[in-house]
Amino acid sequence: MKRTSSRPVQPTHEDGRPGPIDPTTAEPSDAQRHWLVRVAGNRQVWLSLAGIVFAILAWQLVWESHRVPEYMLPSPSDVAHNWIDLWHAGVIWHHTKATLTEALLGFAVALVVGVGLGYPIARSQLMDELLAPYLAASQAMPVIAFAPLLVVWFGIGLLPKVIICALIVFFPILINTIVGFREVDPQLIKAARGLGAHELRVFWHVELPLALRTLLGGIRMATTLAVAGAVVGEFVAADAGLGYLMNLGRTEYRAPIVFSAALTMAFVGIAGYVAVMILEHLLIRWE
Repeated sequence: MKRTSSRPVQPTHEDGRPGPIDPTTAEPSDAQRHWLVRVAGNRQVWLSLAGIVFAILAWQLVWESHRVPEYMLPSPSDVAHNWIDLWHAGVIWHHTKATLTEALLGFAVALVVGVGLGYPIARSQLMDELLAPYLAASQAMPVIAFAPLLVVWFGIGLLPKVIICALIVFFPILINTIVGFREVDPQLIKAARGLGAHELRVFWHVELPLALRTLLGGIRMATTLAVAGAVVGEFVAADAGLGYLMNLGRTEYRAPIVFSAALTMAFVGIAGYVAVMILEHLLIRWE
């Protein structure tokens, strides 16, 4: 059987010469699509790099104007040299590892509790009415206000920082879980049950795929908040971590150390954000 092509038929003139293809009916080839994807990706990368270069140039210009004291705003070159020295000495990695451990553990706790509570709240009006006031009240109180109390209860070890991080990360994951599962069309769930699918199969094959984009949006936001939450705990009481390193530089009036720790924290947060974006691209292929 002869296979027909989906490409538009190119018109011809009376003498047999090929005529122009109608651009409204022409479809790009696979190679063109891949090229367009690469161009779009490169454009985003270049725009991000341009933004970073612009920020560094603006920083350099402000430093050269001498409107801000040097002990408050070091030059970009001083910060770069300081970061390299701290890296070679193993200081940056030691404190980054401590912050990453706290952030990952806090994120894991928040993910399990947030999704575990978000799904029944999204599916049960009774659960929503019972828990919504308490969840709203928990977010009305800033975590930093009772962070010292957690240190009194659990000491200055790993546990209080993980709890603080989990409390900060928990709410975005919870809200996105609730919104994602509530947006699933109830008719699709009824249809799956009507075809004999049990609850676990309905959840795995219908609800979760349709709610996944919203859920991953909350996880993407939570990755950056996890680093910030770990640093907040380190500000209160710690003997290691990027927050501890920033506090050390502040008390010693060594601004390059503060900037080195802050930039490392920003890099870790961006890396986590990009990792979730890549995961989202790999998981959500059905669209």
